[in-house]
Formats: sequence, C-alpha cells, structure tokens
Amino acid sequence: MLTRWKIASAAVVIGAIAVVFAGRAGWLDAADRPPSVPLAGTMPGVAALGRVEPQSEIINLGAGAPADRLDSLLVSRGDGVKRGQPLGYLAGYAEQVAEREFNRAQLTEAQQKLTSQIALDELRIAAAEIKQRQVKEVTPARIKAQEGTVASLEAALANDKEILSAQLALSEKGATTQRLRDNQQTLVQRDEADLNAARARLSELTQQFELDQIDAAIQIRQARASLERAKADIPVLSLQRQIELADARAQKLTVIAPIDGRILNILVRPGEQVGSGAILTLGDTSVMRVVAEVYETDISRVHIGQRAKISSRALPQPLAGKVVRIGNMIFKNDVLNVDPAARADARVVQVWIELDDAKSTENLTNLTVDVVIDGTEATAAQSATQR
Repeated sequence: MLTRWKIASAAVVIGAIAVVFAGRAGWLDAADRPPSVPLAGTMPGVAALGRVEPQSEIINLGAGAPADRLDSLLVSRGDGVKRGQPLGYLAGYAEQVAEREFNRAQLTEAQQKLTSQIALDELRIAAAEIKQRQVKEVTPARIKAQEGTVASLEAALANDKEILSAQLALSEKGATTQRLRDNQQTLVQRDEADLNAARARLSELTQQFELDQIDAAIQIRQARASLERAKADIPVLSLQRQIELADARAQKLTVIAPIDGRILNILVRPGEQVGSGAILTLGDTSVMRVVAEVYETDISRVHIGQRAKISSRALPQPLAGKVVRIGNMIFKNDVLNVDPAARADARVVQVWIELDDAKSTENLTNLTVDVVIDGTEATAAQSATQR
C-alpha cells in the first residue's frame, strides 16, 4: 500500500516538473501555443511587443566625406533643428573655407582687371572705328576736290595752249612780238607742271584711301582680338569653378540636418575619431508612431484599419491607434521580451500603428510597449468579404 502511494506521489511530481519544463520550452509562446478558439462572431486580438519611434524613423547621421575626426559640434542632445541647418563640422572644413575665400579674393581681383582691360580695349575699338569713319568720309572729299583741281588745270592748260597757238600764228605774220610768244610758252609749260603735280596728288590720295581703309579695319580687328585675349587670359571662369569646388568640399565636411526634427543622441564628440559610423541620431518627434512585431503565425489576423491599444508603465495611460501599414518581409525580432523564458529568435512581421494622440511619446523614442490589435474589425472585414 505504501509503495503505491509513493508511486502516485512520484507521478504527480514528475507531471508538475513536466508542466514547468513545457512552459520553459516555449509552449506558451505565441509561435508555439495552440490556436485560440474564438467565440461565435468574434476573433481574438493579436498581442505583440513594439517600440515607439518618430514617423520619420531614427536617422543615423554620419560624415558626408572621409574624415579623421569631428572638429566642432553646434547642437546638443534634445535640440530642435531645421532641415539644412549645419549641425557640426569635420576636420578640414576650416581649410576648405579659407581656400574658398582665397579664390573669391582672386576672382575679385581678376574681375577688376578684366573690367579695366575691357574698357581700354573698347576705347581702342572706338578709336579705330572713328579713324575708319574718317577715312571713309573725309578722304573721298579730298579726292573729289583734287579731281576738281585736276580738271581746272586741264582746262587752263587747254586754254593757254590755244592762246599759244594763236600767238604762234600771229608771230609768223609779224603781228605779235617774240616776248609775248615766249611768255605764253612759259605759261603753258607751268600749266603742264601744275597739272602733272595735281594728277600725282590725286593718285596719291586714291592709293592712300585704299591703304587707310585696310589699316583702319586691321586696327579694329586688333583691338577686338585684344579684348578677346584679355577675356581668355584672365581666368574668371576657372576661379568661379574653383570657388564652387571648394564650397562643395566644405559642404561635404559639414554635418547638415536632412529633416526638421530633434537631436536624439550624440555618438561622437569634438576631437573624437569619426570613421564610417554615425555622429548623431535625430528624428522628427513631432509625429510619433508604434512599430509592432507580430509573430508570423498571427500576421494573417492583422489588417489595415484595425484598432490597437498600446500600453507601458512609462505611459500615464494606454494609447489608442490604428494599423496603417503591414510589412512584406519576415524578420528576426528586434524588441526582446523581458521574460527569460520567451523566445529570443522569434520570426516576426513589422506592423506600423498610427497613434491617435502621440503627444505623451515625444520624449520616449525606442520605448518598448505592449500592443494589442483588436480582432473585431478583422472579423467584420472578413464577413463583408464573404457576403
């Protein structure tokens, strides 16, 4: 009789131990527990762990260019920032700024030199054009006047020759004196000399007119060529490109806020090595949300639009929200349960929940929360689909 009692007691103890080990093995875990049996017309809610994060997500802001160290930081943890605001500078930023300012000074000097050279060359062009205009307008008038002189001398010569012929005829008859005939002969010879000189002057003016036109055109081309050479020799464009390059390098050595948000954490301090990691983290905490990690076996019961309840000891009261997005991939869980018997390698799907009132979570980024997604909306949606 005593033996039977001992056997029964041992069986009870072994059963109890088996229940404990079964619980420790994860039988009560969501991925392994037997499916719950819903009541008529209802579907059980889906429980999951989640985390609070900004809707912009947490941005790990690193260096835009390889740098040895962080030179300076302009913000502190908790500061609000605007998009495009400089947050800090990497080593080498000051050097790039100095190089940019040096190029700007050179550009200013080059532009002043170019301006004065352009003004000088434009004056030379104007002088050459005036000379060309003078050649085209004045010289033809001189040529025309000289042509008139030649014509007048030709007429005078012809008249004097007629007079000389008449006197020669009279001289043969003895009607005039030798002196008058010689004087007329001398006058004809002088007229011929004057005419030849006038014709030579006319020829000179004509040839000079052609040469002056060519010379004026050459001087204009030379002045314009000098202007173009000045523009090419003074490196205004290349200096502008050097300024842009130095500015781009300075921008790459500047830590700039990509969004409006708040500094959540500072990972590197001035003087520390930067490397390839993040310098600081930031996010737009004005709009917070919850990312729930739903077990892969429960995700079929989660649908967009379902209501959700979020709770945590850090919150003054539970929050409400709705499912707005369901992930398309299965991951290993990031939010770990504090229960030592819970599975640490569960397979989950991320579900994004929009909070009705997220004001109380602005300063609780990465807070671990308990999420319960109501199954009532899912039952109604399935019923509507079946109808």
